[in-house]
Amino acid sequence: MSRIAVLGGGITGLTCACQLAQAGHEVIIYEKAAHTGGLAGSLVRGEFIFDFGPHEFCTENPTLMALLEDLLGDDLLVREKHAAQFFNGRFIDYPLSPLHVIQQLRPALVAKILSEVVLERFKSLVWSSSDHSFERWVASRFGPTLYETYFKPFTQKVWGIDPDHLDPRTASHRIAFNSIFDYVIKTFSYFFFHRNDFSSIHSPLKDKFYYSRRGIGTLTQSLAARCLELGVEFRCGYQVDRIDQQEGQAKALHFTNGETVRDFDYAVSTIPLSLLLGSLGHPVRELPIKFRSMVFVFLELPRAQMTPYSWIYYPDPEVIFQRSTDFALLDAGMCPAGQTGICLEISCFPEDEVWSWRDEQVLARVRRDLEQVGALPESVPCKGHVVRKQFIYPIQVTGYLEIVQELLKPVQQISNLVTTGRQGLYKYCNMNECMEMAIDVADQIEAEVGQFSYDLNSNWRGAGLEQERVIRAEGTG
Repeated sequence: MSRIAVLGGGITGLTCACQLAQAGHEVIIYEKAAHTGGLAGSLVRGEFIFDFGPHEFCTENPTLMALLEDLLGDDLLVREKHAAQFFNGRFIDYPLSPLHVIQQLRPALVAKILSEVVLERFKSLVWSSSDHSFERWVASRFGPTLYETYFKPFTQKVWGIDPDHLDPRTASHRIAFNSIFDYVIKTFSYFFFHRNDFSSIHSPLKDKFYYSRRGIGTLTQSLAARCLELGVEFRCGYQVDRIDQQEGQAKALHFTNGETVRDFDYAVSTIPLSLLLGSLGHPVRELPIKFRSMVFVFLELPRAQMTPYSWIYYPDPEVIFQRSTDFALLDAGMCPAGQTGICLEISCFPEDEVWSWRDEQVLARVRRDLEQVGALPESVPCKGHVVRKQFIYPIQVTGYLEIVQELLKPVQQISNLVTTGRQGLYKYCNMNECMEMAIDVADQIEAEVGQFSYDLNSNWRGAGLEQERVIRAEGTG
């Protein structure tokens, strides 16, 4: 049995602690907030439950599915996706129905986009070019018009930098289709033959997803409860300040509250990589990595729904929020009868003006923009809440994978310290991948590896899948 300190009580830290405690280890979670859950927690206001965005859960991993079913039981729900894009002044179903696109967009615009796509495909067959940036990757596959009117403004809104400075792997990992032709083929197959596309975890053709009854906080609460049953200790209000090292091992964890912890065999960090490196003596301001922050606006709406869509994406730069979520349409018991809760996400940096606005200013701007897009008249009374969160999106600038690999070297030199999770590996990934990474780290600790291995590829292999392949191979051999 080892004594293990887990830094961070979000979904990654909770999953890792649960797995380790299940294996018989002594685990303590150190969380800087007053409660666990992180971004996978829920905000409760009276009868309303708000999640920090639509936490759809997509996985085909049998190990992870078994864990979810064990933790949630009947609270594990299967729901259908009803999403939309607010594009060219209209709400367009997402995934896009070809007929709906033709009906909603101007024929001249559709013809221009299609002609550019054909031209770009022809150019790619004749001349070879380098996909040196997010901008180049997208424009060479979808054409300049679609890039300028949709991809560029939405990308700038989310990441806060020029798409020409984003790594092309961000596009290839997050955009579900390689080209318009790929999209048309898969969409045709979906709408006419009802074939769901499971080739990408981010595919919009995944029309079904898992959700937790009463919000995603139910999952993290169930994880925390299971941890307690297994003897995990929770210490909230603990933010790591410095980690002492000696002879290739972490020897002491110093926290900002003045506490110091020395009695541990392993330390598992799920805190932002930049903060971990700072605790190891690397000046945070000099690090070439940066996270995007978020202002969340929650509305208690006295209506059964705001629009017919569970969530909507807004690429228009004049609209301050990038996405809206209607929780009543998730049918997960998160709102009073006949009412709904709305989440609006505003990406920003802490130095941006909107971050320092008073809550009343944020709410007024959001209500104005909702009326302008035709989603909610300002005359409809509703109560609002504003929550600010940091370290949301790791900004994947050009060459970020190589940058992170270099930054991980001082961590890898410490044999009993491992970093993992979305913030811990500076990896833009979903909840299922965070849980899979946590399971993988727990397995490595159980195996007493001499040095922890890291997989920075966003196409996560999946905990347990390799073992299953071996079992099947042996069964057929």
